[in-house]
Amino acid sequence: MNSALSQKLFVATICIVLLIAFVGVSKGNQLLEKQKGASKDADLYDKIHGSLYGKCIGLVLGQPVEGWSKQEIEKKARAVQAYPISYYFPANFDAYHKGFLLGNFDRFPPNDDTTLMTVSFLALKEYGTALTSRKIAEMWVKCIDTACTAEDIALKNFKKGIWPPESAIIDNPYREWIGAQMRAEIWGMIVPGLPEAASSYAEKDAVISHIDNGVYGAQYVAAMVSLAMVNNNVEEVVTKALAVIPEHSEYGRAIKDVISCYRGGDDWQKAWQFVDDHYGWNSDGTRIGKFVRPVRKAGEKLYQKGENWRWVHSVPNGAVCALALLYGKGDFSRSICLATMCGFDADCNAGTVGAVLGAMSGQEAIPKRWKAPLNDRFMTGIVRNGPSEIKISQFAREITDLAEGVLKEH
Repeated sequence: MNSALSQKLFVATICIVLLIAFVGVSKGNQLLEKQKGASKDADLYDKIHGSLYGKCIGLVLGQPVEGWSKQEIEKKARAVQAYPISYYFPANFDAYHKGFLLGNFDRFPPNDDTTLMTVSFLALKEYGTALTSRKIAEMWVKCIDTACTAEDIALKNFKKGIWPPESAIIDNPYREWIGAQMRAEIWGMIVPGLPEAASSYAEKDAVISHIDNGVYGAQYVAAMVSLAMVNNNVEEVVTKALAVIPEHSEYGRAIKDVISCYRGGDDWQKAWQFVDDHYGWNSDGTRIGKFVRPVRKAGEKLYQKGENWRWVHSVPNGAVCALALLYGKGDFSRSICLATMCGFDADCNAGTVGAVLGAMSGQEAIPKRWKAPLNDRFMTGIVRNGPSEIKISQFAREITDLAEGVLKEH
């Protein structure tokens, strides 16, 4: 073959390759644009609707055993033939929170997790991307009267004129507990696929009542929800969300240890035991307080200043969320039930796991048996400047409308 002909064939081959590549890129861009268009409408709404529904379902499931040990949950659930847990606790279950037992509710009851999340939504709705920690704090004062632990201290500080970040520090022994983590899912919903942005919003919210691990937990959960909106791989969501928190934090180490247990072939009970042994205790080897909620005397507050109930600390609860997601392998029912069976702050954990998987699958994929008892009704817990009850579907639509506006800014 002469050199001239070889050159012509070479040029022709290059042109064909470039043409194929161009057509491939063009079709890929068309597909991407189509996906983007869908995410702005039905798909985005279904994902947010799913995350909100998943959180509500998990909270109702876990509330009757909030603060119980794994062993106590198993013992009492077996007594009513409800173990392993696979559905809402039956009406004959021996629990303090009887309003969350099957047959005793016909809507989503008020819960501080979602009340504070709703306040965050109202603040974002009013101030948009110009939202600040101070604005969120001011919205708390406008909308709620009381809260628990770190949030209660922060709210009292606001009313004294002590604003973020000092509000999280002054007279606040609960500042690394679960309070910021349990209300953080909203920040992931509004910026799907943008975990750094979700983390930034969550941090603004968290620092009004928490520091250090208390803040990292909120950032991690927000990042997981953001990632789950665009990623169906549970293990990737659990691992990639770690990028938004300090690598060597106690919170980060706990999540990594759970991942190691999972990848190492341990079953979920063994992984739970590792979490309890290493993170369910205080640094001095004690576990102050009781797992099982004590009977309160008349006029006695549930939480007293100076208590350090490790079961409500952000670190072991974050680890339980990661455990339930990994060992649940993307199955909504199994995952929220695992989170509940692990104990610690069971309602918060099952709510977070439900929110992550609801964001991943969308509302349509959540089994109807979980949604039916809630009847699409959501009680906000807001006492002023907001609705006391709203449809879950309507709330999801309002969050979606807000998310579309926020995404334009990003």
